[in-house]
Amino acid sequence: MNTGLTRRPLARFANGFMTGALLLAVAALPGANQAHADVLFSDDFTASTLNPAWQVLPGQGSYSVGGGDLRYYNQGPVAATTGWFNPALTLSLQFTGTDWEFDTKAAYHLDWLSSGSYTGPSTPNTSNSSGAQAPEVLVAFDSASQTSSQQAGTDYAAFERDIDAYYGSNILSASYGAAYDPNLLNPADSNINNNIADGTYWLQIIRSGGTLAMNYSYDGTTYMNAFTTTLANPTGTYNDLLLGGVTYSTAGSYTDYSYVTITTPSGVPEPGGLVPFGLCLAGIAMGCVRRKAASWASAGTR
Repeated sequence: MNTGLTRRPLARFANGFMTGALLLAVAALPGANQAHADVLFSDDFTASTLNPAWQVLPGQGSYSVGGGDLRYYNQGPVAATTGWFNPALTLSLQFTGTDWEFDTKAAYHLDWLSSGSYTGPSTPNTSNSSGAQAPEVLVAFDSASQTSSQQAGTDYAAFERDIDAYYGSNILSASYGAAYDPNLLNPADSNINNNIADGTYWLQIIRSGGTLAMNYSYDGTTYMNAFTTTLANPTGTYNDLLLGGVTYSTAGSYTDYSYVTITTPSGVPEPGGLVPFGLCLAGIAMGCVRRKAASWASAGTR
């Protein structure tokens, strides 16, 4: 019997079989190599009426829904979700939890001047300005500080697309407490076109325990971080998603939101549970190898 010829193929078979079995063990594990998330809330605004999960907080402003968009209209005078002389109409969605991700897509259509068709860079115009036109996407974290005139209260994170021809302002900002970044605007949106400041942005607010991250994207694929900071109340479970705005005077400005989703990471298998499962399949594989080896040895002796 030529043992050199039988051992090498047997060794190759055993090694190959064991490798395949271990790969199978990993691949067969629930959720292996996949990221999972549970959906807390999702709305694509295809219905002709607003999802009843939303609350409409009274104030100046209006909205329409249907066809895949929620359109929010800025209306004044001097109205705001975050507190001014008058409250702004605001859409509210309350939820609980300390680990979640909020996502939306916002397309802005904001009137630079109260009349006319100006095209050019965002330079000050004090004589014909429509004043602040600033749609807001916020999450409030303190229900006790929220009032009918200041719907966001005092503890909130906000994305604000803000134009104000009086000051020549044309920005997209993210803020939470002392954390503030006013430089999120896509350079392609720095000019005013036919009196409209526009732009489409994908926005994320992510909470991981007491840590808050605010991210934004120009294409819905590549996200940039505005900042990451610590919440004032890191153990609180209250969250209130708000869609509202700041408006000096009504000029026709509006924002289209294509969807709103809130997800939370789902559970993954405990590391200790992976080893027994893998060893079980590996043990089955080794048993097969040994039986095959015994069969070949018996055949070689006959």
